[in-house]
Amino acid sequence: MKKWWIGLVVLAGYSIPFVYLALLEDFKTETLLGYVALLIGFTVLAFVGQRWGHLLFVVAGNIVSYFVSIYFAGQMDTFGWDGYFKPLTAEQLILLVSLLMLIPQLIAILVAISKEKQRMKKQMT
Repeated sequence: MKKWWIGLVVLAGYSIPFVYLALLEDFKTETLLGYVALLIGFTVLAFVGQRWGHLLFVVAGNIVSYFVSIYFAGQMDTFGWDGYFKPLTAEQLILLVSLLMLIPQLIAILVAISKEKQRMKKQMT
């Protein structure tokens, strides 16, 4: 593992409840801007995590992000946003979006691996 503190920064980045914030943005403004920020945030964190050899922090970060988002969504139920995401509840949508966000993260990880292989190949020649 290179520079362990980068792994901690990645984990701290995942501690931001991205999915909850995306749903909140959708609920308040009826726009998809929150989902775009979610996509960018998760992709960048996954790329950086893999680039610096901290894939374990990326996995742990996804789990932390899910539970932090669930916690905040539970706090929001008092404001009546649960019916907004019909037919799913907010918690079900958080799970669905969290699972879907694994796809761009996997792509970012594969890109980071590819770039590392290219860098190694250049060093060999």
